[in-house]
Amino acid sequence: MAKILIVYYSHGGNTRKMAEAVAEGLREEGLEVTLRRVAEVEMDEVAAADGLILGSPCYFGNMAADMKRFLDESIKLFGKGELEGKPGGAFVSTGGIGGGGELALMSLLAGQLIHGMVVPGLRRGGHLGPLAIGEPDDRVRDECRRYATVYANLVKRLSA
Repeated sequence: MAKILIVYYSHGGNTRKMAEAVAEGLREEGLEVTLRRVAEVEMDEVAAADGLILGSPCYFGNMAADMKRFLDESIKLFGKGELEGKPGGAFVSTGGIGGGGELALMSLLAGQLIHGMVVPGLRRGGHLGPLAIGEPDDRVRDECRRYATVYANLVKRLSA
């Protein structure tokens, strides 16, 4: 069974709720999921995972500083190519429309693409990954689960 690591930062709880919804969807698809707050994750755990999903609130059109620090530390895995070819993904919560949520998603995904990770998009909804404006409502939770299904299908194809 593929082991997926979800690393997130959440100050007010909205990003944590999204992480839990994505994790629930992945488990429904038969994947093993570990949720970690970014302050608790170790790089060896990241390297050992079969896939990595990152979640962050959007601050000033970018990811939270703690997530940026995590991506900066991931350089330790870059030289060995430990994330290359693994599935990546991201989700973001933001305070309002036009608050830069898609920019934050793109910055999270850019770090994964630079590692050589494979990132799925969504044809419907948030194309780059789930995005909540304020507290995740039923629509956002459904999008998180739909994203988990697309992500799980990618994981299964890559491991076949």
